[in-house]
Amino acid sequence: MERIQRILVATDFSVRADRAVRRAAKLAAEHEAELYLLHVLPSLPFEAFKRLMVDTPLETEQRLYDQAKAALQKKAQMLAAEGVNVKYHVAIGSAHTEINQYAKSRQADLIVIGDQGETFIQEFFFGTTASRTLIKGRYPLLIVKQEPEHSYRCVLVPVDFSLPSGLALQIALKVAPTGASTEVSIHALHVVDDAKIHQRGLDAVTLELHRNQVLSQVRRDLEKTVSGYATSDHRITPMIEYGSPPDVIREKALFLGSDLIVIGKRGETELDEALFESVTKHVLFETPCDVLVVSPEQ
Repeated sequence: MERIQRILVATDFSVRADRAVRRAAKLAAEHEAELYLLHVLPSLPFEAFKRLMVDTPLETEQRLYDQAKAALQKKAQMLAAEGVNVKYHVAIGSAHTEINQYAKSRQADLIVIGDQGETFIQEFFFGTTASRTLIKGRYPLLIVKQEPEHSYRCVLVPVDFSLPSGLALQIALKVAPTGASTEVSIHALHVVDDAKIHQRGLDAVTLELHRNQVLSQVRRDLEKTVSGYATSDHRITPMIEYGSPPDVIREKALFLGSDLIVIGKRGETELDEALFESVTKHVLFETPCDVLVVSPEQ
C-alpha cells in the first residue's frame, strides 16, 4: 500500500489548531512524510487597518506578516527537533482558497485542520474554513477533534459501494499505521436503510423475504469490496447494520471506540454542495472522533 508522502496542516495558532498540528506531525513521523505547516493571514481592508491605529496599512500588514512568520518558524523548529521533516509558509488571502492552492502546489496527499470549536456546527453553512475547504477542495481532509495521544487504532469506514466510499477505504488503509508494534482495526460498515424497504408497502411475509434477499446481496457485495482492498498489513472487518445511516454510524463508532471515521464526500451538484450531503454532515457534527473526508475528485 502506497504511503502518504506530503501532509499539509493549516494553523491559526489556536489550541484546536495546535491539536491538528500534533496529529499531522504524528502522521508525518509514521509515514516518513514531509510536513507543510501553513498559516493564512487574512487580507484586511483599508478601514480595518485604520481601526488598528498603527502606522500605515502597508507597514501594519508587514508587521503582522513578520509576527506570523516568526511564530510559524518557532513551531516548525520545535517539530524539526522531534525529527519531523517540516517546511513552513505564511500566505495572505482567504483561508480556504490559500489552503487548497498551497495543497495543489505541494501535491499534498492529505490536508489536516482543527475542528474550529464550539461554533463549528452553527457556522458550518456560513463559511468556516473547514466547511469551505471541504466543499471546494479536492484533497482528503482530516478534521482533528481529539488529542493525538496515540496512533489511530480503530478506523470506521462507512461504505455504500460508490466511488467515494471506495476511495475512503483506500485512504483509510494509507492513513492507518503499520508495523509489528501497531495494532489497528479497520471496519467497513454498510447500513441498510430499513425505512426505504418498508416504504414499498409489502406484507410481512414478502417484506421478510425481500429483506433476506437484500441482506444476501449486500453481504456478497461487501465481502467482495473488502477482499479487493485488504492488504497483508491490514485486515478489514465487514459489518452490516439496519437503520438510519447517521444514527448507525454514530452508535457503531461509539461502540467500537473508533478514533477515526473515514467517509467519502458526495456533492457533484450545486444542491449537494449547498446541503453538503446529509450523512457526511451528521458524521461531522455528531461523532466525537476525528473525521477524514475524501473527495471523489482527489
